[in-house]
Amino acid sequence: MLTMNEQHITRLESQLERLVEGAFAQLFGKKIRAQDIALQLVRALEDSSRAASGNDPRPLAPDAYYIYLSAKVQTSLLRHHPNLSQTLSQHLVELATQAGYRLNYVPVIYLFADNKLDDSSLVVRAAHSDERGSSTAAMQPVDAAPLLHSAPINAQLVINGVKSIRLTEALLNIGRERSNQIILDDTFVSRHHAQLRLRFGLYTLFDTNSRSGTFVNNVRVKEHRLQSGDVIRIGKTEMIYLDEDPLGDSQVGPSATTEMLPPESD
Repeated sequence: MLTMNEQHITRLESQLERLVEGAFAQLFGKKIRAQDIALQLVRALEDSSRAASGNDPRPLAPDAYYIYLSAKVQTSLLRHHPNLSQTLSQHLVELATQAGYRLNYVPVIYLFADNKLDDSSLVVRAAHSDERGSSTAAMQPVDAAPLLHSAPINAQLVINGVKSIRLTEALLNIGRERSNQIILDDTFVSRHHAQLRLRFGLYTLFDTNSRSGTFVNNVRVKEHRLQSGDVIRIGKTEMIYLDEDPLGDSQVGPSATTEMLPPESD
């Protein structure tokens, strides 16, 4: 049976940081960290995985996860973050795929109230769909490509109001160096300044430890999930991110998508 290495766990922790800060932090305070949730999900996946069978050498990961919380926390989470289960499910698909596990179905995440737990505790358990005794007819087969690589419609960057660059790749490097996919002729831009990564159908902007920083809507960020109309500034260059969002999904606030950094002191 496979065991998640530190890199996989660290990746899940970083993915959950935004969820913890956006959805969990106000409820749990400082008592539960992203690492706690990541480790419990990873251990539940590992402990309930089945050995490889047939012609596929990969072990089979469970497709049902049960997160038990206090009644107060469970109610608050469902009210303030109704899409949490779907978001966690997408993270688990990426994690299991990259760690070498097989999934027959997209994982389903359930949030249950447990009166025996206090507000700072949670328990995660995992199972396979056939163990739950429920029909698999309503479950969706795994199709990792749309989850991980589908791109926003007509995504583009408009640079300094003049040049428009269509975004179609899953990873785009931005900087002054000629090896970048998006090259900026700006002496205030680092050679490797930022990255655009396609994650779960949305582009996320990452600052890659640049010297002058990366700003979105005049706020310095380390990581930011882009929404149409966001104004990006790196160096002296201004870029506007645009896409066509048929669902109008723009309700996610900065606390769930952006890691803000304080301005550097002189």
